[in-house]
Amino acid sequence: MGEEQATRARLIRLLRGVELSLADIGGVLSAPDAVARFDELWSTRRTSGVESLMAGEYVRSVLAGAPQLDVAVRWRDVPERLVLGTERRVTLGDLPQVVPEATQALFDVLAAGAAELAGPPFVAYHERATDGYAARITVCAPVADVVRPATGFSLTVDPEHGELFVELDQAAALDQARLVVLHDYLSSGQGSDELVVVGSNREIYLPTWASGQPGPVMEVAVPAAPMTEHG
Repeated sequence: MGEEQATRARLIRLLRGVELSLADIGGVLSAPDAVARFDELWSTRRTSGVESLMAGEYVRSVLAGAPQLDVAVRWRDVPERLVLGTERRVTLGDLPQVVPEATQALFDVLAAGAAELAGPPFVAYHERATDGYAARITVCAPVADVVRPATGFSLTVDPEHGELFVELDQAAALDQARLVVLHDYLSSGQGSDELVVVGSNREIYLPTWASGQPGPVMEVAVPAAPMTEHG
């Protein structure tokens, strides 16, 4: 896919993420002033409460050529670790069903092998899922010791790396429009002027997930490295 096609695909994905119809998306992308056309459409939708306001403002900033997202992006070092994983192909609409099923399957393998979880489970998104495209993802569980993987599972080494990440509370984690733009923001390298993305986006499910407790329950993260190492 060429750069122009990739840019168009990215914009379509973002505009679909704020629930614009394919006809409206075509109108935005073909308009002499894409921002003005988006504003016309968004002004009639942003008061409905259906879409995330943050998502709409982000999409507008991308169309204007100056992506902006008001989130706190943090940095951390991740040590080398063993990871048990299982791969799936899934559309955007099927993610809420597939991820819990695959995670439970990982836990069943760990229980059968008397192996211990060594960190929060996470999902690596190797491609961007849409309503019509089943993307390749890997549902992962860090493990403390070597475990014999069953058929359909793999044991790999997640190498030492740094990563940019954003914490989300339960309401934000369930806002699909917000997740779409947050993944786009991080994967496009907007989280830092001094770092470059070097791996697939991840969603990390913290022990507080679905607990009803306040505070972070999930993180969206992307492996990154200083530009001087990848210049």
